[in-house]
Amino acid sequence: MDEKGRLGVGIHGTGSVAIQHAAGFESNPNTYVAAVCGRSMDSASRFAAKNAPNAKVYDNLEDMLNDSAIDIMTECMPNYLHADSALMALQANKHLLLEKPAGITFEETDALYEAAKKSKCKTVVSFVCRWEPLMINLKKLLDEKAIGDVFFCGSDYWHGIKTTFASYNWIRQKRFAGGAMITGGCHAADQARYMNGEIEEVMAFSTHYRPDFDYMTTLSASVKYRNGSVGRLSACLDGVNYPYQFNLDILGSEGAIRGNRFWSKKLFPMQEKWIELPMQGPETGTVSCHPFKNEIDDFVESILHDTPVRSDLMDAVKSMDVVIAITESAMTGKPVFIKERT
Repeated sequence: MDEKGRLGVGIHGTGSVAIQHAAGFESNPNTYVAAVCGRSMDSASRFAAKNAPNAKVYDNLEDMLNDSAIDIMTECMPNYLHADSALMALQANKHLLLEKPAGITFEETDALYEAAKKSKCKTVVSFVCRWEPLMINLKKLLDEKAIGDVFFCGSDYWHGIKTTFASYNWIRQKRFAGGAMITGGCHAADQARYMNGEIEEVMAFSTHYRPDFDYMTTLSASVKYRNGSVGRLSACLDGVNYPYQFNLDILGSEGAIRGNRFWSKKLFPMQEKWIELPMQGPETGTVSCHPFKNEIDDFVESILHDTPVRSDLMDAVKSMDVVIAITESAMTGKPVFIKERT
């Protein structure tokens, strides 16, 4: 903490998401950006000048983590670096804000889960849909059994990645991104788990439409939940000629949810038309529109007052287990069972 009692934040990365992290922490009265680490001193300096003028700059993550001013580290580098950087932060006893995905292989998710389990530090993973007002209210309705017992829950992440997309150069390579379900479809899997509980088995199929990506860019999976319900999950990075789409469909014994549309025989026995919930949901892939401030404020509250966050690392790893299993199933043509984590 500084002389004002604020927590110091070290940002690892200088891209578009890092900009949102910087803005979120700079706007919170209990935190400030103490340091920025980029691939080079030049990139870190340019980022700091625009987003955190008083921050120190580094080009080596270990050096930044050794800075006593750092209480929190945020990880905003490409997907393949997330696990190693997160493990370094926890080993250095820093609270951690980790961008999704939380690991791109089972080996990485295993290591992250065990490290988070042993650590006394607070963690949060940017499954930002959990902080969207629409999703918060839908979760509340489900917890109150407004649509009865759920027997189907499905979600889709359809985001056509154009050549102008900020991460285009690395996100189209499997060794850096992990795959379509891993890099983007993890949001759909996380929402499905958040709304309906753990998934125990997946069976997936895939297709490869665009030659500029070296992996399957559209995947669709049938899933079975541990509570006995079923559903589907999909990810598509191919659709560059229509808008971003995030679907959520939940069917229950007393009603249904379709995105922001709601039907409940239990609450409204005489209902004749879908009720549209007038609140913000996951309507765009543009990161500047995501609720990072809500996530960061929730995280800081967790650190200061030992309260839970909506998506800590141990929970987020379970969403990654699902999408890694879907990717494996699509490659092998066989169902994959997902282990229970305790």
